[in-house]
Amino acid sequence: MLIWIGFVLYLCVFCVVFDLIKLVFRWKTLTSKKILLGAVFLAVGFSVYSYYETLGLEVIRLQIRTDKLPPQVSRVKIMQISDLHLGPVLGQEKIELVKKVWEKEKPDLIVNTGDLVDGNMRKKNHLAEELAKITAPLGKYAVMGNHEYYRGWKQALEFIEKSGFKVLKDETEVIAGFLVLVGLDDRDCRYYKACSPGFDENTFLCKIPRDKFVLVLKHQPVVQKETIGCFNLMLSGHTHGGLYKGIGSFLVKLLYETDRGLKYLGKGSYLFVSKGVGTGGPPMRFLTPPDVVIIELINIKNEKQPEGRAVLLRERYKM
Repeated sequence: MLIWIGFVLYLCVFCVVFDLIKLVFRWKTLTSKKILLGAVFLAVGFSVYSYYETLGLEVIRLQIRTDKLPPQVSRVKIMQISDLHLGPVLGQEKIELVKKVWEKEKPDLIVNTGDLVDGNMRKKNHLAEELAKITAPLGKYAVMGNHEYYRGWKQALEFIEKSGFKVLKDETEVIAGFLVLVGLDDRDCRYYKACSPGFDENTFLCKIPRDKFVLVLKHQPVVQKETIGCFNLMLSGHTHGGLYKGIGSFLVKLLYETDRGLKYLGKGSYLFVSKGVGTGGPPMRFLTPPDVVIIELINIKNEKQPEGRAVLLRERYKM
């Protein structure tokens, strides 16, 4: 059903494009029948490609050099998962993609930046059991996304915890004594009276001591300017890279810091936005392949290079 919605969207776009071409160039030979046939042909082609693009997975590698790690720790590998949108449309096949990356990378820490759930998960215990098999020595942590609230946040929270994640709702967790993990609740919590009472993000973040590496999980990539410099790296999702590169990416950039990838915010703070594993609507993407992110924190205490240097790499696994 959702694929048909994507097809109709493409069909409408191409009909409008052909009508504009006819209007601008005054092509009388471009009849309504030809416009419809051309639009249907392109819509079918783009729909097939867009569905095919959702089946793979891009692995993005982010390396950050820092002096916040103790001497005995040379590097820490973190796997970021975002926007699986598990529910009536997406399920085991998306978890299998994530498991293949996990098996190869063997991360020290796993984080989920929201929208793991996109439906009623009370009868989906088998999916929680599969996710629970994905483990890491330093633990698994998650924050809530907007879709968790749309679909019923209490049952979503129950599912996420069954999947082995500890959910941070405007909380911090010190990992192995050298990493401060901060989980910020999705801002849509306010519509469901589920926010932390009196919580102020600016005050909360900027009170965290900076002697440790501060890693922030926040579903939507909205950065309060006052908090820049109060954290080292913020990981987000939500945007799906705009889903359709071009107009989708353009619109997302009007609303958020960026639609995808790494952005330097200043004062030693970085933002990384994942394109996510799943889709929140029709299972279609255009030039925005799904991704899982591998972040490596590299200790530079014994090197003559400045802190905060970030390197972004890409790799596409054969699934």
